[in-house]
Amino acid sequence: MAAGFFAKVRAWLVLTRGSNLPTVWSNLFAGWLLGYVYTDRFPYAFGLLISLFGLLLGVSLIYVGGMILNDAFDARWDTERRSARPIPAGLVSARAAFIVGGFAMLLGSWCTVAASLGGHRGITFVLVALLVAAVLVYDRWHKGVSWAPAVMGLCRTLLPLIGFFAVGGLIDGPHFRGWPLVALLAHPLVLWALTYSITLVARHEAGPGTPPRWAEWLLYLVPVPLLLAPNLPHVTEGQYGLPKVAVFGCLLFWLWILGSNRRHALPAGVGRRVADRLAAFPLVDYAAAGIFYYHAGFMVGGIEGSVEAGWARLAVQLAWMVPFGSFVLTLILRRFIPTT
Repeated sequence: MAAGFFAKVRAWLVLTRGSNLPTVWSNLFAGWLLGYVYTDRFPYAFGLLISLFGLLLGVSLIYVGGMILNDAFDARWDTERRSARPIPAGLVSARAAFIVGGFAMLLGSWCTVAASLGGHRGITFVLVALLVAAVLVYDRWHKGVSWAPAVMGLCRTLLPLIGFFAVGGLIDGPHFRGWPLVALLAHPLVLWALTYSITLVARHEAGPGTPPRWAEWLLYLVPVPLLLAPNLPHVTEGQYGLPKVAVFGCLLFWLWILGSNRRHALPAGVGRRVADRLAAFPLVDYAAAGIFYYHAGFMVGGIEGSVEAGWARLAVQLAWMVPFGSFVLTLILRRFIPTT
């Protein structure tokens, strides 16, 4: 009896792809950091962290729900090609997967909107609705269609935008005009391109052929906008040049991808390459923190002992702890929960 219980628990964990959750947290947190320094007011209180935890819980439930629904929609396809998956193996019923996945997405949507700081729930609601719609469209129609990777990329793109607006990032200030707007959108667009490339490769994990070579090389070009964004006019005023944070994050990303390619030869290594690329999301998020560090420097240098300076110092510490912690946690969790 105990063995059967634990088998079902593991089956549900497999459905969730929960080992990827830390990468979702890192994506949202990177946008939250920029929203924090671009806010129209400074809510320096524990409510700020409570809001962040609520946002992380909300997007986690949306992600888990989407992954469960993905298997529910793919039940017939998995029965023919991946019979070891929990649903065709009889460990979880498709009906239960639809119910649990749908409920998780609804609860996650509510948590995300409710956790947004007052006055910003409208824009957060719109972004969450777009995220849920993109997840459902991908889950339902992703098999055999060329545009599916673009939709999956949109799911990742929306995560930092949700974090940005939920904490109070301005939508009508100077940061949304000209080059500063381009700089702020660089990270979401990089996440879209990275997800697009990963999804193209992942399609060959349980199918014929090998991934296109251009999709592999695209990975090395993906982070380049994060190196260029801080040097755009009116973004960092040119005082610091190319931020070391962006360079360091991109170098780590490139070294990780290069090492993954050397360790896992194609075509047998498709699955492991996909897992390594998913784990690399937090490295990209850290590279995107270059702009945050520039603006946070002014806040840290404020009045000594002020509440504003104190919270800025905490944010600066979290800016490297969250992405690197997420990267390590992903590597640990994937030992127990399959990534794909």
